[in-house]
Order: sequence, then C-alpha cells, then structure tokens
Amino acid sequence: MRFSTLAWSLCGLLLLVFGGSRILAGLGDREVQVRRQLSALVEAIQEDDQERVRRFVSRSYMDEDTGTERRDLRSALRDGGGDLVPEIDAATWIEFLPSGDGGSFDSGSVNSSSVDRDRAEETCTVRVKVLLRKGALGQPAEPYWNFEAELDLRLERGSWKIFRSRGVNLDQRGKA
Repeated sequence: MRFSTLAWSLCGLLLLVFGGSRILAGLGDREVQVRRQLSALVEAIQEDDQERVRRFVSRSYMDEDTGTERRDLRSALRDGGGDLVPEIDAATWIEFLPSGDGGSFDSGSVNSSSVDRDRAEETCTVRVKVLLRKGALGQPAEPYWNFEAELDLRLERGSWKIFRSRGVNLDQRGKA
C-alpha cells in the first residue's frame, strides 16, 4: 500500500469520525434548543412584543382544557401580558416529560409525532413553572400567579413552537 493511499484513508476516517460526532452532538442539543426557545418566549411576553410571541406559537395551537386557540391566546396576552413580570428558577422552571404520544424526550432523544404520520416531526412535552408578578406603574411587582402548564412543542422550520397546552392552572390566577 502506498503512503498517499494510507494518508488519504486516514484523513477520510478522521473526517467521518469528526462529522459523526458533530451530528450526534446536534441531536443531543434538542433540550438546550427548547430551553432557549421558551426563554425567548418569556422575554417576548415580558417586553409585550406581540410579533415575537406569535413566532413561538404554532398556527394550529389549541389548549385541550379550554379550547383556546392561537388567536384567543394572542388577545389575552395583548390585554394583560405587558404588566406581568416573570420570575424564573433556572434550575426547575422546565421539566421534560414523556410525550403524549407515548414517546419520551430526555437529553437528546427525539420523538416522531402521531399528529402527522406522513412526515416524521420532532416533538417534546414539557411542564413549565413560572412565578408571574404583576406590577402597577411606579410600584413594585407583587406575586400574582404561580403559573404551571404542560406544553407540547413541535419543531417547525427549525424553531420549537407550542402546538398544544393542557393543565394550565387558570384557577390560581391572582392567588400567588
């Protein structure tokens, strides 16, 4: 075997190992991506940026318990989102749960959703817990709502979007 053949074979093997490790690392970063996306959603709500909020919610959004759709959610946020100040415990505010379709999402595993069998979609289910404080102009924000909900997210065009929610503790609003 010639030296050049051996050198090219070794380079190819190194490239294959490096490329494979990068692909696997990309799959393992799903949890980080979801955390970043939800953090950006909280920032958009806090800044009362309705255009950005819309980017985080799927067009087919539905709350299973109340029947609330995307349009209703946007109206509710527009009417009362600007005076809410989220207080997040970075270590516990998001908990990854087994998906509603029987799969699970934990540290990098990916599910195929039963929502659309024609094409495999990546989904995950999370439980979020955020203390929302409500502030009046010139006054410190007071605890308002220990918000909790289960959210189903779907990867759409490279971005994680909420497409379903359930278990939102609406009855606890104003009782934090």
